[in-house]
This record gives sequence, C-alpha cells and structure tokens, in this order.
Amino acid sequence: MSFIAKNTFLWQKLAVNLNQIVTVDDMVHFLQEGVKILYLQFGLHTKEENRNILDMANLAIEIFSSVTNPWKPVIGIACELSGKGCRLKFERYQDPIKVTTGQKLYLTSDMKYEDKAVEGIIFVTNFEAQTAMLKIGDVLTINNIQLKVCKINGKFVQCCVNPNDNIEIPMLIHPYDRVTLTTVNGNTALTNIDTEECLLALCMNCHYIVIPDVDNHTIIHAVDELIQSHQACDRTIRTIARISPEVREPCVKHLIQHVAGCISVDFEIVRQCKDNCKSVLYEISDMDQLPDEETFHLIDVFIIKPEIIEEFQFSLRELNQRAIRSLAEQPLPLEQGHRAICQCIEYACANCKANAILLCTTTSLCEAEKLSRRKLPCPMLVTTDNEEALYFLLLRKYCFPVCISEDMKSIRQIIKYATIYGRKFEFLKPGNFLVTGFGEHLVQGLELRYVPDDFISGEQ
Repeated sequence: MSFIAKNTFLWQKLAVNLNQIVTVDDMVHFLQEGVKILYLQFGLHTKEENRNILDMANLAIEIFSSVTNPWKPVIGIACELSGKGCRLKFERYQDPIKVTTGQKLYLTSDMKYEDKAVEGIIFVTNFEAQTAMLKIGDVLTINNIQLKVCKINGKFVQCCVNPNDNIEIPMLIHPYDRVTLTTVNGNTALTNIDTEECLLALCMNCHYIVIPDVDNHTIIHAVDELIQSHQACDRTIRTIARISPEVREPCVKHLIQHVAGCISVDFEIVRQCKDNCKSVLYEISDMDQLPDEETFHLIDVFIIKPEIIEEFQFSLRELNQRAIRSLAEQPLPLEQGHRAICQCIEYACANCKANAILLCTTTSLCEAEKLSRRKLPCPMLVTTDNEEALYFLLLRKYCFPVCISEDMKSIRQIIKYATIYGRKFEFLKPGNFLVTGFGEHLVQGLELRYVPDDFISGEQ
C-alpha cells in the first residue's frame, strides 16, 4: 500500500455546491482538495449574489491555474437555473419567519415585495402563473408546513397555516424555501428569470447549464436554442437535466437523449442514463445519503456540500477499494466482438492490477467514454488538445483529462508529460504500474510500464 497515491481511488468527480458565504480562498482550497466542478444554484441567491459568486469562481480557477502552471487543471463551472419552481424570497439576513397554526400569510407575485421584510407578506418567485390556476381550498406546502388557500385577490393569495402534529415547534420558513403544489402544472416555456440566468452563465465562463425539475423535452430545446443564439465563441455549453421524480417511462428515455447527463437519485433513471451513454450526477447533503452499492458504481459525479468534502473523499476511497477487491475475485476474460484497444486496456489493467491507465490515442474520446462505463480498478489519464473534449471527459467516471499542446506530436513525449502530470496531481507515485494505450489511425498499441522515480517536474 506504500505505492498508493492520494487520488488513486477517487474515480468519481466531485462537484461542490457554492453559496454566498464561500470566499475565493475557500474555492481555491476546494480545488486543491480535488474538486473538479464548482456548482451554483441560481435559485438560492439574488442576481447580485449569483454574479459575485461566479466572479469569485473564475478568480479561484485563475489562481489555482497559476499555481499548477505549466499544467492546465480542467475545472468546470455548472449553473443550475431557478426553473419553473416557486420559492419564497425575502431578506436573507433576517431571522427565519416563525409561523403558528391558524396564522394568516399573504403570498404574492408583486415584485415590489421582492427581498423585502414585510409583516405577513412574502414574495414568491414564478408565482404569477400559479396564482391564476389556484382555487380556494388548494393546499401549498413549504418544508412540510401546509398552507390552505383561503382567498385570492389579484397578485395576493391569503393562506392559513394548517395544524400538523408531525412538525417540530417552532415552525420555520426560510428565504428560498420551495413552495409546492402538486395539483398545479407549470408551463414548459423559459421564464424571463431563466433567460437572464442563462445569459449570465454564458458570459461568466459556465461550462454546464443544469435545468431543474425537467418533465418535458420542450424546456431542454428552449435552453439549447438560447445558448446557440447567444454564444460568442465556439465553446460548447452542455445541458444537464435534473429530472422530476414524477417522470416515468417512456418519457425518461426520451428526455435523456437530449442532454449530456442527468441528476437523479432514482436507480432506474440512473441505469437508463448509463445505458444511453450519458453522465450520471448524484446529489447528497450529508453522509447518511450515500447510495447503495449498485447505484454507486453507476455514478460519474457527486454533488456535495463544502463541509463534507474531506469526509466524503475518505468514504469514496473505501468504497472504490472495496470494488477492487470484488473485481480481483473474478479475473476479466477476453471476449470476441469488442474494440481491440479498449478491451486490451481493460484486460491488462484488471488482471495486472494497474495503478492507472494512460490513454493517448487519436480516438481517445470514444475509447475513454467506453471505458468509463466499465468497472476499472484505477483512474484513467486521457491526453487531448481538444478544449471541447476536456469538459466532456470531466463528466465521466475514471476519466481525468490532461491538456496537451497541439504541437506535442510524439507519443513518447505525451506519455512522459501525462506521467509527470499524474505525479503532480497525486494519481501516481514512483513504482506504480501503468497501462498505456496509444496509436495513430488504424495502428494502435499497448504498453505496460512502471513509473520511474527520476522525473523532473516540468513540461519536458
């Protein structure tokens, strides 16, 4: 075990949720700890907070890149739109609002109450369309607190807090809490808020746009069209769907086909994502929400809170080491009908107990994606000079993209560069065993090698 490097067993990528109290120094620390994606939920912050957080995220990536120079770390920024869901919106820095059984509250879509603290009146985002469809007697839910609709007057909905013995006293509601009403169906068009958020993400160097509560492919197409019409460069922005739990077959399969990946904790949705070659993202708030073993092996990216990064990485290493032991019990056989380079790499690294794979082929994007869906015993460093490929690979389990310059043509030079990269970012240590796949066009090769201890950190 003395030859195991720090990041050897961190096969899944980590995305960390950002908030208004996280500083630039905090973000740089996250990146130093191995976080690959900085994740921002627009719906939990004001416009000014969102812009400020994205400014800090870009600055943190710039600072981290200057420290790792000449190697370019591949760090993504993901922005989740507010979506059509309704949220309470009042002054963040005041105390949570205490409510009692029988109390009357006024929920409103009147913009003059946005971010204001007014006794008994609370602004709700995306509420105007919902108000038009509400009727007296409907029940709204906020954090399991039930509000019965008593009166509707223009933009104001008077509600009465229903008794509920299952809720702890005092009953509290916080800014940005969700307001749910299962009997109301939202429309599938982009809201003005979504459009503003998409444009903000585009101009702030975002790589992934997450669409929440997706239950219809129309909203996905609307976001794609907006991205295409406002892109200032050839940079590819990928869409990710947070699929609504109400969506079932055959809609799920259809939705998955239109996005780069999905966020879900539902095993069937997770499985279908992998079957359709899409990335699987899985969000957890605390360590008690770790998925079962079958689901765990299908996940590419975990979205976590900042405070559990260290504890989560420890668990991740343990779970992946356990996976290695199960793989070792069943040596991998060679099979007919598979792509040669892909199968030989998998066979060699599984049966020879490799510490890492170096993939340096011209078709590495395709081969890497195929391997990411298998059960490998080690991380895979994939070299590429394609900017688009970097952020495609960032969403894939096992795959750690190594950015090389266009003029780096020699396979030997690329292998050496990738090996030094692996040591620099603690995927490798001297004495580690590597499986290297490489080739040009129809001529492909495979090498087994050890990591030497005499490399000088640098480009050459």
